Amino acid sequence: MPKKRYLIVGAVLALILIFVQMGSLSKKTLAATNNNTKRIGLSLDCSRTYYAPSTIKKYIDLLKKDHGTYLQLHLNDNERYGVESSTLGQTVKNSYEKNGVYYNKKTKKAFLTKDQLLDIIQYGYMNGIEVIPEIDLPGHDQSIIKLLSYTSAGKKLAKQLDNKDGYNEMYYHKKATLDFSKKLLSEYVGLLPKGYHIIVGADEITINNRSDQNAAVKYINAIDDYVKQHNLKLEMWNDSFHKAVLNKYHKDILINYWSLTGEVSSSKDRKDNIRMRATLPELNKAGFKTINYNNYYLYMITDPTSFTKESKKIWTSEFKKWKMSMWNDQSKKNLAKSKNNIGAAFSIWGEYPNQYTGEQTYQKTYYYADAFLKAKKQFEK
Repeated sequence: MPKKRYLIVGAVLALILIFVQMGSLSKKTLAATNNNTKRIGLSLDCSRTYYAPSTIKKYIDLLKKDHGTYLQLHLNDNERYGVESSTLGQTVKNSYEKNGVYYNKKTKKAFLTKDQLLDIIQYGYMNGIEVIPEIDLPGHDQSIIKLLSYTSAGKKLAKQLDNKDGYNEMYYHKKATLDFSKKLLSEYVGLLPKGYHIIVGADEITINNRSDQNAAVKYINAIDDYVKQHNLKLEMWNDSFHKAVLNKYHKDILINYWSLTGEVSSSKDRKDNIRMRATLPELNKAGFKTINYNNYYLYMITDPTSFTKESKKIWTSEFKKWKMSMWNDQSKKNLAKSKNNIGAAFSIWGEYPNQYTGEQTYQKTYYYADAFLKAKKQFEK
């Protein structure tokens, strides 16, 4: 991360503090990042769908209107690495620009520049909404490996990192993967105000035995240490938090809980996941704070069938049955009533190949996101 960017962030935040002291802004306007208060947010898939900064700001405006607290940007997945990265050779200098949108010359796919991401973070900050970047590692790595493959040095590194026997994932057992992860994250930690969260996925990776479990613990705890060095807080998806090694993980990691089974098709894999993974109440009992991302009620897939009148009617009816304590699909058993279950989020996931622009997605998902954010009774446990 160039020092210039750190200076820009520091200067902007210093000005904000001056305005607060002068009374030009209310302290209540600034984004709250406390894990001890309720956190209600939205999550955008910025890999399968490109969202222009202006569209992302509309989601921030919606959050502000409905008293939400944060916006999560899923910036990379197998389909696209959706933000500028010098580590991966996807930079403004190496791109072409059309109508304010920057495209990778080789992949022809649009991405946010770091300046655009910084502007979005600052816009959220000033409107009381924490913008949280998600750099998904070490899984969902196809877009990363593809960008690395365009240079000889990158090809060599990709060969070292990419686990061909895994599920689009890097060898998280290797120090090289940890070193690479830190290098990639170093490009973004300086864009965030002190105390903000950053998400590093560790979701949908292959964990079959105790050796894998211990390796996942080592990787995730090391990432947490790195993030804390930059005065930030770490979030992870729940997939890697297995019962057998639960007490080895750092308890300050905030966990986004989306599924116990992982929604896998294999009945054996489903049974294995249920057997190995910690439930949301088990995480709370062990001292972890969680956010409910229940994929049955709180996931929206941007397929045309999701937006028919009948689908809208069904979703509205089903969503009324949900409460923040319901974390495991439709189950009303083993509810999460602990004070450590601190929030919930509505996720908008793109289809691929994508049929909608970011702006079209905003128009089609507004009703659902707005309904979720206004569901005050459902946020009661």
